[in-house]
Amino acid sequence: MLLEAREITKAFGSFRAVDGASVTVTKGDILGLIGPNGAGKSTFFNCLTGDIASTSGRVLFDGHDITNLAPEARARLGLARTFQVPQTFESMSVLEN
Repeated sequence: MLLEAREITKAFGSFRAVDGASVTVTKGDILGLIGPNGAGKSTFFNCLTGDIASTSGRVLFDGHDITNLAPEARARLGLARTFQVPQTFESMSVLEN
């Protein structure tokens, strides 16, 4: 198991943006997550990478519990996210963009 999320919940007050989401990813897996706007996809990824703290649940990476690690520590282990930039940087090559 490379990445495992167990019963991740993220609540903002009484609103649950993510409610008990679990996923297991093994080395070599390609996984897609789809859903409508507002379904909690980005919030779930933010919980996995530590950009926001989950209300409950656990995140394991390469067999280690990383639930309470900062985003920088998770990135050093190899777990990070990127953000969509809806424009290109004209001074950079296609590969750099």
